[in-house]
Amino acid sequence: MDDDGLLALIYRSRSRTVAELATFAHLDPADVAARVARLEERGAVTVRDGVLTYPEPAAWAARVIEDQTGALRASAVAATAQIEQVVAQLPAMLRHWSVGESSGDVAPVFARHGPHAAEDLWYDTSRESTGSAWGVFPNVERFVSTDPARAARFGAAFAGKQSVRGLVPRSVVGEPHLVAMIERYAEVGVEFRMLDALPSWFWIDGDLLALPSEWGEAWPTSVLGVRNAPLAALGRSLFDELWRRSEAIAVTDHSWTPLLRHMRRGITLDSASRALGINPRTGRRRVAAAMAHYGVSTLFALGVAWAADADRTAGVE
Repeated sequence: MDDDGLLALIYRSRSRTVAELATFAHLDPADVAARVARLEERGAVTVRDGVLTYPEPAAWAARVIEDQTGALRASAVAATAQIEQVVAQLPAMLRHWSVGESSGDVAPVFARHGPHAAEDLWYDTSRESTGSAWGVFPNVERFVSTDPARAARFGAAFAGKQSVRGLVPRSVVGEPHLVAMIERYAEVGVEFRMLDALPSWFWIDGDLLALPSEWGEAWPTSVLGVRNAPLAALGRSLFDELWRRSEAIAVTDHSWTPLLRHMRRGITLDSASRALGINPRTGRRRVAAAMAHYGVSTLFALGVAWAADADRTAGVE
């Protein structure tokens, strides 16, 4: 009989003492005492002067789950802090590494400087074939002042990716012009979420990790990039944890709205996507998100649900 079997026997027999349990189980008292001690370590029973007490199983399980959840949360926070510490040390290490860089290095380092350094690095090193581009942007005002031609270039590059995510400070919700900017980027498939405290500007695009020259900068004028899969994975781990803690930004419209407006006029999904300047694959992803949002499984049902929602929003009875 294992420990769980003994616990089941305790529940069935309602034994009041370890000695009584040993008699009921036909086991050696010393062996039963050792097993009960292990159960006590798990919190399933309590022993005082040989007297057994044990909580109702659901209450015990709930307490164990609560304790373990707290431990996991603390572990995740500690792990995230450790990851951030390593990432924070990378800029200095990369600067030293770049001094001795040669064409044969397995982790080439790229550096850009100036007011457009962050954008230039992405333009010069990003690959359209990568499936995702994730970034942390403590200073969103910089996007508003970006030259329209540069913004259009961003949009065209984002359209070909499967996942484009951005983390921004919670303060953006109080700035209508920033919310409007987020909505414009949402039109080309960028998903934004907000968080109170963002550690630094950085982004990951495929196997490229981009960092400020000094960790903690909100929008750096000197940036470093390194193309290395393990380091990019490290950056994604930090981003994943920040994303998990973040909240969605409530915007006035959804990224699928322009698509559905076109499709309502009889245009196919792929044609509507191209008309909007986005990749048909991105268009299909947005329509799938719309289906999930409205809880439907066909394009026809989606059209009906979306039209009813749009009419209701506009005040049409």
